Amino acid sequence: MFRPFTPSFALASLLVGLTATVQAAPAGRSVVLTGRSGESPVLYIAPGTVTVILLGAPILRESVQVEGRARFAVFEVGDAGVTLSPAVALVTGERLALRVTYREGSPASVVFLLTGQPGTADGLVNVSRPQQTVEACRVELSATRERCEAQAKELEALKARPAALSPAAVALSGFVNEHGMGGLAFDRGCYKARGGELRPVMCWGLGGATWSVVVLEVSNTGGEPWAPEWAEVTPAGGEPRRARAVLTEQAPIPPGGVVGVAVEVEMPARGEPEEWLREQHAVRVCNGDGSRCLSVPEVKL
Repeated sequence: MFRPFTPSFALASLLVGLTATVQAAPAGRSVVLTGRSGESPVLYIAPGTVTVILLGAPILRESVQVEGRARFAVFEVGDAGVTLSPAVALVTGERLALRVTYREGSPASVVFLLTGQPGTADGLVNVSRPQQTVEACRVELSATRERCEAQAKELEALKARPAALSPAAVALSGFVNEHGMGGLAFDRGCYKARGGELRPVMCWGLGGATWSVVVLEVSNTGGEPWAPEWAEVTPAGGEPRRARAVLTEQAPIPPGGVVGVAVEVEMPARGEPEEWLREQHAVRVCNGDGSRCLSVPEVKL
């Protein structure tokens, strides 16, 4: 636990006893952090001298790291400071990095370079950061608001995601009974599809007792985005009816993009799985005003 720099009698005696061999820097050496890129204040340490670094503000204790931790006889981290002393002298020119991160404010972190110099050691180091200007505070507040707004949008997007994204949710929804679901590829339907610059590169489907889904991997080779909004299915010799839902992986589909489009169709109750994905239908998927549509003539629902 870090304690303010009020040396005990034993520590004071130790420091006094070392004056014959190590000339400690004047008490209260000051280091002012500017936040400039590459800023790394140099501190002098020596065995037998306890160096106390007062950081002037709360720090993240778990963030404090020092190179060569095993080489320190003393290394304690407090709420606003670090106390250390090496076990043996550092080699001339050697530097060990001490990394510290503040809980708030700017600069947010600092790297001290710990080195040795014969006859010199820092006993007490007072570290301070410049007072933030009104403009700096305004910029920091604006950045914080932007982060909060972005996080709020992410949270809303997560809330908007449908609940049936897990197998358990699908099972509880009633869309799947004890017979499960069936799947089928519609290669012939893909080959005969018509849509101008809209082309399916893969067609397949899923079927259950009361529903069917057609999945189209659609390539948009045109120059404009395409946003499918509705679909209709037409049974052989029957009347067209609207699909229950149209979902896309990405909307609109950009020029040159390939995106999955799923069309959900409500079907009359069917018994055994052998009855699923048997009835021939035509499927048409369109944008909002119906000016750009993709038609797949042979799909079994």
